Amino acid sequence: MLFVQTIVRIADNSGGHFGLCLRIIGQNYRAAIGDAVVISIKSIILNRKITHQKKRKVLKGTVRRAIVIRNSFQKRRAFNIFIKGSSNAVAILGNWGLPLANRIYGPSYYELKISKYPKFATISEGAI
Repeated sequence: MLFVQTIVRIADNSGGHFGLCLRIIGQNYRAAIGDAVVISIKSIILNRKITHQKKRKVLKGTVRRAIVIRNSFQKRRAFNIFIKGSSNAVAILGNWGLPLANRIYGPSYYELKISKYPKFATISEGAI
């Protein structure tokens, strides 16, 4: 579960590396898989090929909406099966609820496929 002021890893190729959760959209105080959050980009991945700041999709210090794709909290499924991710990870939302990037690194959960954002499950490396 994600709470406010949690440091999260940005798991897509938009250019961000770490972010800080500022607000949870539609929930009281915690976010699970498939929930939308508001994050502030704290660090970006430095790439020597990109020389101009305008070519980057995200910049340091910008506030963006994101969706939770992995959690380090245990998730219970049917038949008492528990799964747990290695870290908290989000993917940045673009316009109209579509992903800003075109690739998500690492696996995503099956619950993301049946949520409001099934496009994120299809562009990830696999679904657990």
